[in-house]
Amino acid sequence: MTTTTTAAAGPKTATAQSLTLTDLVKTYMAKGRESFAAVKGINLDIAPGELIALLGPSGCGKTTTLRMIAGLETVTSGSIKIGDREISQLPASKRGIGVGFESYALYPPMSVRENLLYGLKARKVKGAEQMVSSISTRLEMDDMMDLRPAGLSSGQKQRVALARALVRNPPVLLLDEPLSHLDASARQRVRRELKVLQREFGYTTIVVTHDQVEALSLADRLAVMDAGVVQQFGTPDEVFDDPANLFVAQFVGEPQINVVHGVARSDGGTVRVEIGSGAGSLPTTVTGVADGTEVSVGIRPQDCTVSTAEATGLRTTVAYFEHLLEFGLATTTVAGVQEGIVVQTPAQESYEPEQKVVIGAPPERVYLFDTDTGDRLR
Repeated sequence: MTTTTTAAAGPKTATAQSLTLTDLVKTYMAKGRESFAAVKGINLDIAPGELIALLGPSGCGKTTTLRMIAGLETVTSGSIKIGDREISQLPASKRGIGVGFESYALYPPMSVRENLLYGLKARKVKGAEQMVSSISTRLEMDDMMDLRPAGLSSGQKQRVALARALVRNPPVLLLDEPLSHLDASARQRVRRELKVLQREFGYTTIVVTHDQVEALSLADRLAVMDAGVVQQFGTPDEVFDDPANLFVAQFVGEPQINVVHGVARSDGGTVRVEIGSGAGSLPTTVTGVADGTEVSVGIRPQDCTVSTAEATGLRTTVAYFEHLLEFGLATTTVAGVQEGIVVQTPAQESYEPEQKVVIGAPPERVYLFDTDTGDRLR
C-alpha cells in the first residue's frame, strides 16, 4: 500500500520549506543474493514547518528513508524535493539539511562548545557564539560545554548531537531516535523543549522513532511504517481513533488494543459481532459485511466499559486485576476465546479474580478487520 496525503498548512518561518517524497524506493543488491527492497514507493507531502514522525518497528525502512533524504543513501528511484528544488541526486553537503542521528558522531578532541561551533565557523556564520549559548541553555547543557565527549554519558552525547543539528537553524531537520539514550525525566524535558524550539523556529522536521509516546506527543502527523511501506499517514488522533488496518491498530496504543476472533451478524443493516461461545455480542457501525463472516475484532482497553449488573454486552470473567494508581487494568476471559480481553477501569474501581462482569464499548470504537489481509472493514 502506498500512501499520499497532503498536509494542512503548518507554522511557517522565512526559512521553512516543504518536503515532498514521490515514489521513493530503495533496493539493496549484492552479487549472488536476491535484491532486498527496504523502502517501497513512499509518497509524503510535508508542509513548511510541519513536524512528522516516522513510526514503526526495527527494520521497517524508516531510518533508510531518513538517510535518503539526508543524502547518506543513494535513491534507487523516485524524487525528493525541498520546496521546488530536486535534491535526490545532490551530495549531502549541498542539501542544506540539519541531521541528528542516534550515533552521535562527535569530534573526540573538541569540547562540547567546539563541537557545536565547528560547523557554524566553517560556514562563517555571524553570531555563532550567541547561537550556541542560546541552544545550550534551552537544552540544559551549560554545565557540560567545556567537557569533551569522552567525559559525557550516552544521554549527554545524544543531547549534544541534537543541539548540533538544531543550532544550524536548518529549513529541514532530520532526527533519528533523538531521545533514545536519555533517561525518562530528561527525555520528557528535552521532548517538550524540542517541540517548543520546532514551533518557535519553524523547522520542517522528520523524527524517526519506534516509541509511540514520542511520536504521538511530538508529531503534527505521523507515518506508520511496516516492511518498507507507509501503512497510514495522518494526525495522531486519526491514526489512533481510525486505524487503517490491523497492523496500525496493534502498533499504536498503550495498553495495546485487544484483538479477538468474532463472527459478523447482519440483517442487511449495521453489523453486530459475536465473540466467544454464547458470551454475547457487541454493536458496531460497520455496514456491508455479510452475515456469518469471520472477522478480527479490535477493542481498545480505554474504550471498554464494565458492568457487574445484568447488561447487554459481552459476558466475561475477571482473570486478574492490576491497580496502577491512575487507573486499573482488568484482564478478563471469554468462553471460547483463547485471548484475554484487557479493560482499563477508573482508579476508584477494583475487581476480584473469578468475578463476572459484562463488557461493552461504543459501536464506533469496535473495529473489524479482515482475518486474511488485516484490512479495516467499514
